[in-house]
Amino acid sequence: MFRPPLRKIFLLLSAAGLVAAAPAAAVVDIEEVTLTVTIATSTIGQDQIEAELRVSGTDLNNGTIALPSNPSVQFPLNEDAGDLVRTDEFDTIAELNSVLSNGNYVLRINNANAQSTITYSRPPVPNPAISQPSSGVIPPGPIEVLFERCSICNLVGDSVEAVLEDDMAAVIDQETLTSGSESWIPQDIGGDLELPEQSSFVVRVTHTAVRQANFVVAGDDDDNQLLFTSTTVQSDEVDFATGFAPPSGRFCLAANFPAPPAGCETLADPLLQIFDLTGTVVMTEVAGHDVDYTLTHDAGGNLGGSATADLDDAGINETGPAPIKGKLKGSDGEAASKLSFSLVNEGLFAKLKVSVADELSIPGDVLNRSQRASGSINGMKIKEDTTSSDSPLPVAPLGWLLEYDLAADGAVSNAELTLEGGRSFALSGSNKFNIAANESSLKLSSDPKGVSVTLKGLVLDDSSDPMPMSIDGGDVSYRALGQSGRVTLP
Repeated sequence: MFRPPLRKIFLLLSAAGLVAAAPAAAVVDIEEVTLTVTIATSTIGQDQIEAELRVSGTDLNNGTIALPSNPSVQFPLNEDAGDLVRTDEFDTIAELNSVLSNGNYVLRINNANAQSTITYSRPPVPNPAISQPSSGVIPPGPIEVLFERCSICNLVGDSVEAVLEDDMAAVIDQETLTSGSESWIPQDIGGDLELPEQSSFVVRVTHTAVRQANFVVAGDDDDNQLLFTSTTVQSDEVDFATGFAPPSGRFCLAANFPAPPAGCETLADPLLQIFDLTGTVVMTEVAGHDVDYTLTHDAGGNLGGSATADLDDAGINETGPAPIKGKLKGSDGEAASKLSFSLVNEGLFAKLKVSVADELSIPGDVLNRSQRASGSINGMKIKEDTTSSDSPLPVAPLGWLLEYDLAADGAVSNAELTLEGGRSFALSGSNKFNIAANESSLKLSSDPKGVSVTLKGLVLDDSSDPMPMSIDGGDVSYRALGQSGRVTLP
């Protein structure tokens, strides 16, 4: 081997061989000397860095080679079917460069009866360094292999080779490219090769540069010349697998929604319903006087609206309208709201502050209310707390419908959450697809904020196009009108 730790041993062996060997019986003919340097990088296993020196001719009995990195040491060559061969493996390219440096290599054959000085300079063949595909999982379909070009691989005998193999090392496609090539798309009979789902492959690109020159052989050689051929090979291979194709099509999920679109996935869980208090009219009493209020309910759960009252008991609500401020929060079929408003009538010397706290339960089908009022009317102080309970719920919870269009590149369009009754919220977001697990995840939100839907680990089947995609699993969580919920899809 060429490595420094063995040089002294090789020197002793070489010297011993020179003493013990018998003189050559015939005139030798050194026809060709080849030096092949191979650097193969791979994501599959350990990189391979190897150099082989081979001397071919007739009547070759023994030989040594002296390297420019250590010209005083003669490394012996081994006999191989009539040739003399030296093979060495290296751990790093730096080690290769230090041992097989550019310079003069002295070849001695048959006890140095024939000798040649060979000048060698390794051409700078680049590593193909495949950048695409990367080792891992990629979408099925055509692939484009991207790599570093080999501009110097442009002479006779040079080559740039690309090959695609399956996981059984069977060649699927291969092609000889040019020195200017930086990409390759494997082909099939019909055009670009479509890689199937859930399959394993290896792609390899090999740069080869061959250089030749004639050198003089001194001493006992038939024609006193040899052909020196140096071959430098740099290859890179990447193993990868195909996952699943990204789904595309119409998404539709309905929770307790009446008459959903055809093909829509449905959920029949009443706890997923949502309260919308918009337009709700509440008639109550404060100190025996009629008070009415009408609510608004925005996407974030904020309550508004206005309140009026008949404080003079004339049958007409002469006081107000007074603005309402409040909030509703809830989850999993339970909700609670708080609101307040002030009633002021200077003609009646009236000033009242009213607050209402409601608890709404879908499982219990009940609304429990606590109302507090304080102030005065015509100099009479008022302070009262009242409670009430209504069952069934005076405000019906609503089902909802989620729809959007999904493109293969992950773009989401026409996303909308529609409540039973027709109120809808436009949503936006993008899909992230895990090609290895065949799972889609996305978060949709409204603008202004208030409504959001998060879908994780969705397994979508788009084979039913133009019908909505079927859903084979995943988790859905949402927030709308101050309420939230979560469900695991079957």
